[in-house]
Amino acid sequence: MIYMAVVCILAHGLVAMTESDWGATVRSGNEQAAMTFSGDLWWCDCWNMTEEDEAVECRCKGTGLLDVPDNLYTGVQALLLSGLGMRTLKNNSLQTYKDSLQDLTLNEMKLLQGIELGTFSTLEHLRTIYISEAPLLKELPAGIFDGLTDKFLSLRIMRTGLEYLPDMSHFSQGSIMHMIDLEGNRIREIKPNSIRVKAYQLILNYNAIRSVDGWAFNGSEIAKLSLKGNRDLSILSSEAFHGLKSLIDLDLSETAITRLPTGGLEGLDVLRIQDTESLKVIPSVYTFKHLKEAWLTYSFHCCAFKFPARHDPTRHALHQAYLAKVREKCPKDYDETRQRNKRSTTHTVWIGAVPDLISSSPDYVPTLSYSDLWDPTYEDGRSFGPISAEGYQPLVDGGVQSDQDPPDGEHWHSNAEPIKLNAGNDGPTLDHGTFHQTTADVARKLQAICGNLSTSSIHVKCSPEPNALNPCEDIMGFTWLRVSVWFVVVTAVVGNLAVLLVLLSNVFDLTVPKFLMCHLAFADLCMGAYLLILAVMDVHSSGVYFNFAYGWQIGAGCRVAGFLTVFASQLSIYTLSILTLERWFAITYAMYLNKRLRLRTAAQIMAGGWMYSITMASLPLFGISSYSTTSICLPMETRDVKDVAYLIALLVMNGLAFVVICICYAQIYLSLGRDTRRCGSPGRSGATTTTGEMTVAKKMALLVFTDFACWAPIAFFGLTAVAGYPLIDVTRSKILLVFFYPLNSCANPYLYAILTAQYRKDLFLLLARYGLCMKTAQQYKLTYSLATTNNSNQVPLVQRSMILISPQNPQTSVTNANGGLHAEAFV
Repeated sequence: MIYMAVVCILAHGLVAMTESDWGATVRSGNEQAAMTFSGDLWWCDCWNMTEEDEAVECRCKGTGLLDVPDNLYTGVQALLLSGLGMRTLKNNSLQTYKDSLQDLTLNEMKLLQGIELGTFSTLEHLRTIYISEAPLLKELPAGIFDGLTDKFLSLRIMRTGLEYLPDMSHFSQGSIMHMIDLEGNRIREIKPNSIRVKAYQLILNYNAIRSVDGWAFNGSEIAKLSLKGNRDLSILSSEAFHGLKSLIDLDLSETAITRLPTGGLEGLDVLRIQDTESLKVIPSVYTFKHLKEAWLTYSFHCCAFKFPARHDPTRHALHQAYLAKVREKCPKDYDETRQRNKRSTTHTVWIGAVPDLISSSPDYVPTLSYSDLWDPTYEDGRSFGPISAEGYQPLVDGGVQSDQDPPDGEHWHSNAEPIKLNAGNDGPTLDHGTFHQTTADVARKLQAICGNLSTSSIHVKCSPEPNALNPCEDIMGFTWLRVSVWFVVVTAVVGNLAVLLVLLSNVFDLTVPKFLMCHLAFADLCMGAYLLILAVMDVHSSGVYFNFAYGWQIGAGCRVAGFLTVFASQLSIYTLSILTLERWFAITYAMYLNKRLRLRTAAQIMAGGWMYSITMASLPLFGISSYSTTSICLPMETRDVKDVAYLIALLVMNGLAFVVICICYAQIYLSLGRDTRRCGSPGRSGATTTTGEMTVAKKMALLVFTDFACWAPIAFFGLTAVAGYPLIDVTRSKILLVFFYPLNSCANPYLYAILTAQYRKDLFLLLARYGLCMKTAQQYKLTYSLATTNNSNQVPLVQRSMILISPQNPQTSVTNANGGLHAEAFV
């Protein structure tokens, strides 16, 4: 590329310099100049843009430059001004280059405050204007773009201090512009009729827009409109897009809108509303005639396109009523099975007015597309198509009112006669390009395509797609899972309430094991409450969950349920670990009675457990993970490092607790010794003497197995999923989370309390206070010894027929009041 450098010194007093100041000689015309200079001044470079022509691009930079140099190369086509010290771009600054300038760039103009009216009016060849990084530029004068010709294609004003929309009415005339980009400014509102342009795309991203008034884009023709990133945009008028034509792509992502107006959006092909957590309901599928893609925030919003009848029964009923009337008015030879004859090479399109199509007022006429005739499909027995109440036109005097005139030379057939479309084996020879049909203001027009209208369907590619954790119809998804959850709910609530009732009935007899069991029962009761809330919501939203999903997942319901389940699971795991450690110490070191865990110390330990559990349950409420990402309200968000670290912490804590429990029970079993683990006397046969050992082993194995069955699968598959290598699909993971995850809360009260002899004794003693089961209570009183060690920690009652300890194992023996040697294995 031929390089040409020209350094120009302004002669009209902008900067007073000499050639010696630069240490070089200034040259003009096409001569090349090699310049070396330093200092906080300014410099300009000019070079040929291509080798084939003499098009020149010039770049000027420096805070010492207060205006556009007027003695650059006369054929400049692209001019870039960067970091200049000018405060105002004057209306005569670019006059020298009016016959050649095509592309103008003002970059990093930190001091620029204004552009005078008429600056661009004489630039006949100007194609693009790019202004960026000008924080002091807050407003442009009205008519600033007047005089630009049809050659002008792109306007980009980005990251400036612009607070008001510039006057762009000039862009509503002439040819269609390629781009109008006003991203990153400080525009606060879009008032009625403030935007009237013809452009392929209009970008208003990341401004400070708070409201868009009705008819804001009236008279505009815009294919792609983006309002992304306006976090304060909460007011979107129901008529905001009225008067806007040709819109096929709309982006309202990262805004605060709560509803999406449908007027003016009937012709959309692509709808983007991602990261917009405030949007509650998506419009009915019947609103959009041509929608192909939808990129939304919540997966349950995609269900509206899959189940239109359940999403909006009223609109669906209106649509079905219309179709029924259409079938009545179709020719008698219409196939009632709604199956078209695919072998036929001639298809009939019925054209004409049907004044009495629907008896109710108003009457509706659909807008039909080519796919209505050639791509009929069935889905779950429901028929729907691109018919929108928004797009229906009321019949008036046998005609149709419309605000769109047909192009010159194009007219609809007004006779009620069929038109024959000759078709080969592959359908009619028509242009298959994308087009959007509109209605015409002719008295009589196309009404229906008999036989195929009712079976055409809209297929929308929607993201994120629903799955088992974010379903469309039911939270549980399976009948057996729903029944199983109710079983777990009943057993967990009843069992844990029974444990709390019995253990707290006599607070004066509260030992450390009983104290810990109360905490465990309360934690498991909270888990039962979580499952109960989930089960009730499943019944309430059965079949149409997606209609309730926003209020449930984003509202207080999921937050409460999620808090309960995390709090309950962490407190339960913590308490089980402490309970197991206490038993391990009491049995392994049975001779050291003065070193037992005291009630006060146990209370302090459990206070730490409560603080830990509350903290872990509260983190998703403050932005670390989220309870709203799934229908079962578990914190499964993995958007950033904090979310992943939170999930890993939960899984690791569960895994460590399980390891501790396994090790402690193994040592308990081994510390008892062989004779200790027998329940028979030494004189019995070998087969009998091993019964006690197997009993203890089975009880411990049952405790360990229940913990393993509930925690191990979740920890394992959870860690693999977080690591990016999921080993099971979403459906199976849901079964693990809904059924196995809370199963421990159902089993704990029975394994650790209700099925033990100590609990049965306390239960019958409680009933005896009210005159019930007196004989059984008396038997328990006579059967148990009443030895105690200290005021705060009673020795658990030991049944006389339990374990007889040989003097050879004094490590695990305890002397009772009658001189016998007994020990307790609390399993």
